[in-house]
Amino acid sequence: MDMEQQGRFKKRQEDENFDLDSYLDEQSQRPTQSQKPIEEEPAGSFLKNAILGAALLGTAFLWYHDWSPKQAFDSVFGTEQATPVAVEQSGNRIVIDIPDIEIPDIQIPDVDAEELERVIQDELAKLPELVTLPSATDYLAELKQKGLIGDNKLSTFDATQLYNAKVPIEYLEQVDAAGYLDDFNFIAISELYKNNVPFSYINQLDEGGFLENINFIGISELYKNNVSMEYLSKLSQSGYLNDLNFIAITEYYKAGVTTEFLDELKQKDLYNDLNFVSVVELYKSENN
Repeated sequence: MDMEQQGRFKKRQEDENFDLDSYLDEQSQRPTQSQKPIEEEPAGSFLKNAILGAALLGTAFLWYHDWSPKQAFDSVFGTEQATPVAVEQSGNRIVIDIPDIEIPDIQIPDVDAEELERVIQDELAKLPELVTLPSATDYLAELKQKGLIGDNKLSTFDATQLYNAKVPIEYLEQVDAAGYLDDFNFIAISELYKNNVPFSYINQLDEGGFLENINFIGISELYKNNVSMEYLSKLSQSGYLNDLNFIAITEYYKAGVTTEFLDELKQKDLYNDLNFVSVVELYKSENN
């Protein structure tokens, strides 16, 4: 066999042993010159590009608004200024036209003098540390020097109890000046002081003739509940004030029980059979 025949035989044998599928698979996985592997861009490069783009946009936005953050903010979100200020330049002068500002009227309510006194006294009562007294002996000595201990005044026992109750000497002088030092004992004076009952209210009770029927506890309770002199006068004129204690008077006033309703209970022979709680409930059921 010559050389040419041997080459053809060898080539044929190689062709017969050739695996076409393996060849195609190998060729498909081999990159060509025109098709190069694609490299993925790192995530950091994308973030840098995003930040750079945002910075360029922000810079351009501020440049457009003369580098003023306030103007840039107002252009997006608006401004609260409803009326612009007109500015005109005349020669070397600048005239600023400021619009008129309308100031609304403020209504100041009238202040009741008694209510104001009540508020002041209540606030002062919350500050007991402001009340400073001298020693017990100096307290008694000063009261005696001022003529507040003696006949128709305070006894030394009364003065000692008032000292223990931390009643200032100035208050006892006011009680004496109002003429009540011989009418109230030390317990009444102490309670009236603690409850901040003003002498103006006590004077009104005295002028209306109500002090004879109301003790010091009643005075404090009537004052706390703002029971008016007008209501006490109606009860007195109708003959009910002597029958009622301060608790009943206070509850009737708060519920708005009228003397006409009490008259109606008397006419129906129910007045003496009902306590003040029942009277209040009956009145509410018929008038609410």
